[in-house]
Amino acid sequence: MAEGDAAWYGQREEEPRFQPDLTGESYEDAEENATLDADEAIPEKPCPVQIVLAHEDDHNFELDESALERILLQEHIRDLNIVVVSVAGAFRKGKSFLLDFMLRYMYNKESSSWIGGNSDPLTGFTWRGGCERETTGIQIWSEVFIIPKPDGTKVAVLLMDTQGAFDSQSTIKDCATVFALSTMTSSVQLFTEYGRLAMEEIYQKPFQ
Repeated sequence: MAEGDAAWYGQREEEPRFQPDLTGESYEDAEENATLDADEAIPEKPCPVQIVLAHEDDHNFELDESALERILLQEHIRDLNIVVVSVAGAFRKGKSFLLDFMLRYMYNKESSSWIGGNSDPLTGFTWRGGCERETTGIQIWSEVFIIPKPDGTKVAVLLMDTQGAFDSQSTIKDCATVFALSTMTSSVQLFTEYGRLAMEEIYQKPFQ
């Protein structure tokens, strides 16, 4: 992929106004149906897609089945085995940050310098500094990566970001629910404890 192809936050081009066919439905109905279809389409630019919504008021979670189906039922992956790679752990510990480096690798894995330079913006799953949480619920990357196995078969790799645990807005039940959901659905799960362990081991600032 050429440099800049993974600039995931650009504005989508304005789509032309819908032109209905003459099948008996009114112009207004046809245009409304076309708008609904457009809203349900896969994003033109790869981006995070919310599949589990967190309702803070009543501390409940809701699966967005339609969003998940739009990703997993795409024609080119619907018959492949899915490998889900997720990152879990406490909030503000670099989960989204780590996933963005995974995205860099997936988009540039043929290059020996896939990790990029110090001045290259790290984009993909949203992340920021500070003490407030960024990710809520569970998100997946809209583009599923097709990876060949040594035996010649292919698998579809899905990257998953999860809400951090132990923040001031979440209950113990909230944290346990997100962690359980991500653990049960993941093929590989990373738990972000490295930073604290690294500092205890070498008394220096960790990678992030």
